[in-house]
Amino acid sequence: MYEVTATRRRPQVFEELAGQEFVAETLSNSLKTKQIAHAYLFTGPRGCGKTSTARILAKALNCQAFNEPTDKPCGQCPSCKAIANSSSLDVIEIDGASNNSVGNVRQIIDELMYPPNSSRYKIYIIDEVHMLTGSAFNALLKTIEEPPEYVMFILATTEPHKLPATILSRCMRLDFKRVPEETLATGMADICHQKGINVTEG
Repeated sequence: MYEVTATRRRPQVFEELAGQEFVAETLSNSLKTKQIAHAYLFTGPRGCGKTSTARILAKALNCQAFNEPTDKPCGQCPSCKAIANSSSLDVIEIDGASNNSVGNVRQIIDELMYPPNSSRYKIYIIDEVHMLTGSAFNALLKTIEEPPEYVMFILATTEPHKLPATILSRCMRLDFKRVPEETLATGMADICHQKGINVTEG
């Protein structure tokens, strides 16, 4: 089956996060020192790597090649592979734009009583989290503040100013930058080289 370039080139380890060296180093260091937050907030423009980073962090936390979280997930164990192809039962990706009601959040809360199926952590990745309603944020607040020890939340948004201060104060925030044009150009040149396509600058 044909795989689009954006999916095929999705970063799989922290070192591959183009233009986000600060984010990669911060997360790597937190894993090395075992100072892992229970809730993260990834902010930045579209296409800068927020969701890709969330998946890498999920692999780092649940990699089965190690007895504890690692900053260098193997990418080959069943857990890493399942997270990479979005089939992990313990890493749940939610679109905040279409699942933004208090009922949707209560469903998450009800699921939290059940431990991970086969992983260390049950991880909820909520994209475009700023789209949640006020009631949904209120329902989520207590859970983000004191989740079960096996639960982690990774919230991603392009508009952090729309999040309540109560949510912001309970997350470790990492701000992603727009990827520099030079980095994008280098990446495109590499893709063209691999495909045997001749391109000229300009």
